[in-house]
Amino acid sequence: MKKTAFELLFLLGSAAVLQAEPAYVLHASFPDGTGLEILTQTTGSSPIVPQGEMGIGPGVGSQDLVHRLVIDNTGTILFAYNVEASRGTSAGTVKIRIEPISAATEASFLKNAGNLRVSGAHLPTVAGVHEFAAVAMGQAVTLDILYNPSTGEKIYDVLRPIPASSGTMSVDSVPATETISLNRITIRVNGKAIPAPASWIIGGAVRIDIPHQGTYVIAANDPHEADPNHTFAKVAHADGRTLSWGMGSAHVEITSGTNVLMRSEKGVLWVFHDSHYQPDVVALQSADTVAWLFPKK
Repeated sequence: MKKTAFELLFLLGSAAVLQAEPAYVLHASFPDGTGLEILTQTTGSSPIVPQGEMGIGPGVGSQDLVHRLVIDNTGTILFAYNVEASRGTSAGTVKIRIEPISAATEASFLKNAGNLRVSGAHLPTVAGVHEFAAVAMGQAVTLDILYNPSTGEKIYDVLRPIPASSGTMSVDSVPATETISLNRITIRVNGKAIPAPASWIIGGAVRIDIPHQGTYVIAANDPHEADPNHTFAKVAHADGRTLSWGMGSAHVEITSGTNVLMRSEKGVLWVFHDSHYQPDVVALQSADTVAWLFPKK
């Protein structure tokens, strides 16, 4: 579904209805072929709506922007900001620009909020412009929204570059599938620590190259329909921030800075192992499907 910002606000309805529907995530597409997936996460138990809301509205000059609203399950707007995506400074990357909402945009939100609630006279927004010049496909960046010093809980948005679904400005709501999140991981093979990149990757499938072990492709959802030509074993166990599996003589344990699964606390995942490809260093990749991740012959 594609909406303008004002249509979006009128159609939100009550948060109870949003919570009763199947889980969705929001995708934004930009005219140059770049796209973003955006969802809200929390380190605690605050009742946020991961989908949040987005719409398209006027930016500076003739440039349209995506307006982002972070909401909780009472329908209260917690935060608002503008976001743009464009081709990054290096090949295969995306530039993400986050900026405060304008006074005119805030006034429109407050006037047309419908069943959404506003807790004060103004909507909280970012203090200034934030730019991420070159975010690789499959990687993610975060924007802190709220922090509770008494509990240590943080609410934040996760922004992940994805291919655009159209060649025009659009916002789409798509069904959410289980997603793997590996953030600043540590890796142990048979108890021995191996250095890993300090990046954050998110996707329906991930690839991990480990020296002396080969390549592992791990899928959160059954991969055989997407790629029937590779054999996966359902042997990896995700439990909170830990992902582990045993294949052959190797036992691999990965610890992430975030929960390994973004929609569940625990789960069993599929693993494909290629021992013939031997990397020199640990490398991480992610994609929405496994087909993009197999080593090229």
